[in-house]
Amino acid sequence: MLHYQHINNDIMFTVPYQCEKLYLIGTFTNWEKKEAYKFSNTENGHMLRKNQDAFYKLGNSGYIEYCLWDDENQRTLPFNSNYPVGYYFNNQHNGNFNYLLLPENITPEEIAQIASDSKRSFHIKTSAEAFSSQYILANFREVTGGELVSGRLYRSYHPVVASRQNHAQLKEIETERQQVAMTLLEEHGINTVINLSETDRELALALDSAQDSYYKTLWLKEQVVSVPMAYETVYFMSDRDESFNPDELGFQSGIRQVIQYISQHQGPYHVHCRLGSDRTGVVIAFLQLMMGATKEQIRHNYLQTNNMAIGEFRSFRLLEQALTSALGIDCFENSAETVRRYLSELGVSQDIIDTAYGKLAN
Repeated sequence: MLHYQHINNDIMFTVPYQCEKLYLIGTFTNWEKKEAYKFSNTENGHMLRKNQDAFYKLGNSGYIEYCLWDDENQRTLPFNSNYPVGYYFNNQHNGNFNYLLLPENITPEEIAQIASDSKRSFHIKTSAEAFSSQYILANFREVTGGELVSGRLYRSYHPVVASRQNHAQLKEIETERQQVAMTLLEEHGINTVINLSETDRELALALDSAQDSYYKTLWLKEQVVSVPMAYETVYFMSDRDESFNPDELGFQSGIRQVIQYISQHQGPYHVHCRLGSDRTGVVIAFLQLMMGATKEQIRHNYLQTNNMAIGEFRSFRLLEQALTSALGIDCFENSAETVRRYLSELGVSQDIIDTAYGKLAN
């Protein structure tokens, strides 16, 4: 039996569990306890009823994710192993699961896909030999679609700053993954790097004491530019110019800088964040839309990150929500025109838009 049911425009949760205080926490609360999501005590357990608009934020699964918090014992309620398959997903943190709040009209095929994606998401490769190519290991690939010319735009894992150095299963492959990203950066003659994860100061601290490398050489030549944006900013705040963290950029300012940097620097261009999946995924998809790529071309490029096998998963639904929030629900139709209009509204001049487009096209 599910924890919830859809009632008109509301969602009602009923949980037959005895404790003093029970909270619903999830993607919609940034995984924090909030009084607005506290259950009422009932004779048979707990009940919470809220308008569906209170549950607006997707998780990496592509759906709303949640768990139940027992405040008295300061713990998440143990996962119910008898819960229906397809209504939970790898929490991508400790090998356990988050429950999913699914749309009322979800189809059996979609539920089966959720179950399959969750199972796949647990896969972790711990050696370079397990990968069919170095490109997959380093999450490094060329970006194509629309008028994008071959050999002009690339993306990858962070070549310098480690992300999984403390992960029990991934720490040994982390250095090799970064070294491969660095090697491929040089092999493809990258001339301009757009770093979406570090501020100028953070990047300087990382590179000042770093060994000489192709990346560091580009940085010393001022050919590595920082456009720091948060995961939360690109996925859930793309409809405004507000940053999730105070020392970073809002989505609109970030996009404006990316276009300006491309217009002012020479390619080939390379975009990265830490994993090369989220901030990179959204910015790359935006550039693909600007160049007239199809929805399927964008989907294909984005989902390849799941081949990196780091015990995580990203759903295209997450990217789709970010793009439509910024550009409108029709952004995949007449995408180049839509992006041009959007950039003009952000105050980017037609000359800069044309120059950036031209540098990616020919």
